[in-house]
Amino acid sequence: MGYFKERLYQQYVILFIFYFMSMAALSSLITVYMRDIGKNGSEISFILILSNIIALIIQGLIGYSNEQWGTRKTVTIYVLISAVISMGLFFFTGNWLFGLVYGLANAITLGLAPLFDVLAANSPYRFGQIRLWGTIGYAAGQQISGIIYDFLSPKSIFILYLACYFASIVFLYTLPKPEQPIVSSEQPAEKKEEISGGHTIRNIFQNKLFITYLLLAFIIFGTNTVNTSYLPLLLTDTGAPVAIVSTTLTVALFAEVIAMAFSHRFMDHFTNKQLLLAVLFLSGTEYLINFLSDDFLVLSIATVLTKFFASGTFIMLNLKMVSTLLNRKLIATGTAVVAMLSRNIGTIFFQLMAGPVIDNVGLNYLYLILFVFTVLAAVIALLFKVPAQPKERLFS
Repeated sequence: MGYFKERLYQQYVILFIFYFMSMAALSSLITVYMRDIGKNGSEISFILILSNIIALIIQGLIGYSNEQWGTRKTVTIYVLISAVISMGLFFFTGNWLFGLVYGLANAITLGLAPLFDVLAANSPYRFGQIRLWGTIGYAAGQQISGIIYDFLSPKSIFILYLACYFASIVFLYTLPKPEQPIVSSEQPAEKKEEISGGHTIRNIFQNKLFITYLLLAFIIFGTNTVNTSYLPLLLTDTGAPVAIVSTTLTVALFAEVIAMAFSHRFMDHFTNKQLLLAVLFLSGTEYLINFLSDDFLVLSIATVLTKFFASGTFIMLNLKMVSTLLNRKLIATGTAVVAMLSRNIGTIFFQLMAGPVIDNVGLNYLYLILFVFTVLAAVIALLFKVPAQPKERLFS
């Protein structure tokens, strides 16, 4: 545990806390905020779909920018752009204007997250030792957001977002500048392919196992992201105040912290398929309970025991799967492709269903749909002949 005293480790800790705190401040209560300013289920769904359509474009731009500029410059430029854009959140309430402003700000914030996961994977420390602080930061941001939402004003969550966002840039520059492999344009094609581990961006999509994984990630990311968006509404619909709901979600988030903290104990010891099926089992259990129950205590217990163990494990499993199917040198590119095609398109797909379902039959029935798709993903996962482990251990 001596790394806690190392200045470099402390710098990673503060960076991850502030960045993920800003993410929570912007998005964790956004559906509650939109409902409070008078939007119905279809309007909320429209804005979230618009956000993910924008994210689909932004993710590709961020991936390209990272290859050209490196992590520091990419994060700095995009954070500054989204900070300026997000000022519109204080003034706009119309569906299109609010949707564009929130969509751009949220798309950039989420789009930069894979770069932080790669920073954690490439740090001198185990992935879980770094990434768990992101979850703690998200939990803190969610809790603080709930308190200031109730006791100051709903718009104060956007002030918290901006303050944490700028702080994350400052602490990014305290880290040593990452060394990146240089591939000269004068090198022969065979040498370039050797450096990239035998895979290039052109032939990633010729990998049939990777394409199958994109489909699984499409369902897992899509259902989980929609669940994250509407879970605060599901809990507040039971009559619980926003601050109590935030506290419940914060407590639940510590399940993700536990998963990250003990990642070295299980992530490299269980196979990809075992971990994948465990994630799907936990997610499916939560969705089924959310469909069947309208009791705050039951829903809270289900959230604490299932959601964040599943989401925390899948964050790490995504890195492991990409490293297994492609190559550790292509983790950044592979995770960007997964985020762009699976997370964003998956979220758009499920958001298209969410609005009409909520308005016509109720929020609980959305969770029945999520459950059915999770069962479908489990069937695909059982047939998925993925290699058991990557060549290099990522978490030990």
